Amino acid sequence: MDTNGMNKDASYQQQPQPQVYAQQPVYQQQPTTQAEPTYSKQPGQTSDWQYGLFDCFEGADNLCLKGTFCPCFVYGKTSNRVRNPTLQGYERFNTDCMTWAGLQFCCGVGWVVQMMKQGEIRQQYGIQGDGLTDCLLSWCCHCCSLIRMEKEVISRQQQAGVVQTGYIAPPAGMVAEPKTQ
Repeated sequence: MDTNGMNKDASYQQQPQPQVYAQQPVYQQQPTTQAEPTYSKQPGQTSDWQYGLFDCFEGADNLCLKGTFCPCFVYGKTSNRVRNPTLQGYERFNTDCMTWAGLQFCCGVGWVVQMMKQGEIRQQYGIQGDGLTDCLLSWCCHCCSLIRMEKEVISRQQQAGVVQTGYIAPPAGMVAEPKTQ
């Protein structure tokens, strides 16, 4: 021991404690308004569906399986996409999904709301057709009709330059690293 009462033993050395600094969070203002997409529809001008009724088997998006086994999810997502092209705030079990499922599985009339949605999509994008055709397709081929509506809305919104973001993972979270010199 030395005169100050400290142990001079070489095996006892006080290790310096590393200092840890946390990265300060960065806050960004979220957009509060949503720009309305512009579509290349001229008044009085009509076009055909970009996808045929049986194009539901094409594509790597598994819409054929979703439309066949979970059609209420496809209907709900299409309805949400028509209202909000960015899908911000989208939830799989939404009001449209539950409405379609309730009407279809309890009463067998989900095709009615599907027919109305198909008419709304036709009107919004200036697609040729009529209510009778919408009714027959929604009643007889509801899976293929749902898939065609979803593909059509996606395609038209992409042509209009609408970005569909959905969930975006945040950049690397807070990290505590030792201070480097």
